[in-house]
Formats: sequence, structure tokens, C-alpha cells
Amino acid sequence: MTTDVYAGKDLGTLDLTITAEMVDHYVKGLDEPNPWYTTTSPFGGPVAPVIVYQQADSQFKGWYLDNLFGNLWRRQEWEIYAPTRVGQTLRCTARVAERYRRRDRDVVAQEMWVRDDAGQLIARSVHHQSFLAEQTSGEVTLRDPAAKEGARQHVDPAGEPLSLELRKTFTEAMCGEFFFTSRNYHNDKDASKELGFGDTVIGGRMTLSCVTELLTRHFGRGFYLGGRLDVKVTRVLWPNEPFTTRGIITGRRVEGGQTRAEVTVFCEKADGTKIIVADASALEQS
Repeated sequence: MTTDVYAGKDLGTLDLTITAEMVDHYVKGLDEPNPWYTTTSPFGGPVAPVIVYQQADSQFKGWYLDNLFGNLWRRQEWEIYAPTRVGQTLRCTARVAERYRRRDRDVVAQEMWVRDDAGQLIARSVHHQSFLAEQTSGEVTLRDPAAKEGARQHVDPAGEPLSLELRKTFTEAMCGEFFFTSRNYHNDKDASKELGFGDTVIGGRMTLSCVTELLTRHFGRGFYLGGRLDVKVTRVLWPNEPFTTRGIITGRRVEGGQTRAEVTVFCEKADGTKIIVADASALEQS
């Protein structure tokens, strides 16, 4: 029931084992065959993609609102502390951190902690999911990003562009690979139409993973050991739409004797429309 979703609600604990199958579907879904995931890495042996366990937040019950029609990601925050490996079992705990209103949508923020079997904190996330407050049928009307608050801020900041850009076009087949555990509006057009969308909605996990892949490639160990993300989803991405993920280092600061680089990351369509605007940072390794 909607009334049962409130700030502070304990969502319990679940265990998630990182499997080779998860990594394989991740790599095929994104077309990102990083050798760190299959052969060797600076951590000695292969490591899993940095937040391959991000699916755990959707496995908790009791934080989604009743009306699923038109529901969308709004924002995702991550703090990353350590790498994980295939075969490792993680203990995830979660709670409802906040519930608030934005125009015609109710938003629920779920906070999740990911720990290893020794209790070490691997990562912390806050997932903001938005739900239409009134509309339950018909077709979802998506706002023009130019009309959104802060839209004028989505211009390139001054700084040092990352030398690497990721250029992607996600197909229906790639969505099926990435979301291999179930059929939903991220890999099934009929399911998407039932929720008011004209086509399959590319899942936020896929576009977010492009941000983490870009930062993993550039910062390596420094992202696994101290990555920070605040990702805002500003536009829906549809299948077969080309887009580019790129970043700009906007500053550096000393943190615990190391240098932390601050980065602005954009995912944008061919016409320049931003689908993600992210504030991120990572430790620079000497």
C-alpha cells in the first residue's frame, strides 16, 4: 500500500552472489569487453564491473508505490569503496530514506548499503524512483528537458576533457542481455506500452553503467577504491538511438593524502539532448 512507504522504513536484508553469468550478460548487454572482468586487473586476477550488483536495490520489497504506470528513474547516488569478484556473496541492507513530491510525481528514495562477508562496506547507494501521482492510463507525457529546472546549467563546464568517449547504440537484443533475469519495460515493448510509453524504455542501469565504464577506464583503481556519483536522469533513451558518454575534469583536491578529481559526465544523444548529467569523482593514482 502507498501509505506504507515512509522515510525510515526498514526494507530488510538480502544476500546477492556475483556470478559469471551476471558479468557475461553485463558485458554483452553493454558491449564492454573490459579484460579486467575476465583475465587480470591491478587487484590481482579479474574483478567484477564496479557496480554490477546495482540490481539488488530493485529486489527489495515495500518501497515502490502502488501506481507503476509511467514510473521512471529520477536520480542515483553512489559511493564506492572496494572491488568485488565473481563468486563473492554480498549482504545488502536497505531503508526508505525519503519520500517527496516533484510536480506531478511522487518520489521515493531508497538507501542501500552493500557489505562483504566480513562486514566491510563495499558501496552505498541512494536510488530516487519517481511515480505518477494521478495518471494511471493513456500515454505518458514526457517533459521537454529545456523546461526543467537547471536546464541552462547543462552546458560544458570549464576543465579538462577526458581523452576517452563511449559511443553506444542500445538495441532490443542488448536490453534483453542486460536485463536477462526478467521481462519488463526495459526489454519488452508490450510491457512498456502497458505503462504508457510508446517504445521500450532503455533502463537507467544501462545508461548509468556507461558512466561507470567511462570512469573505470580513465581512473582504474581510483574509481574502484573511491568512486562517487550523483547521476540525474534528464531524458528517456529509446532503442537504436545513438548516444555518447563523455566527461570533463573540473577540479582537483587533496583527500587523505591522495588527489581526488571532480568530473562532470554527460550522456547525450546525437542532437545534443542530455539524457544523463552526472557529478562524479575518483582518486587519481600515481
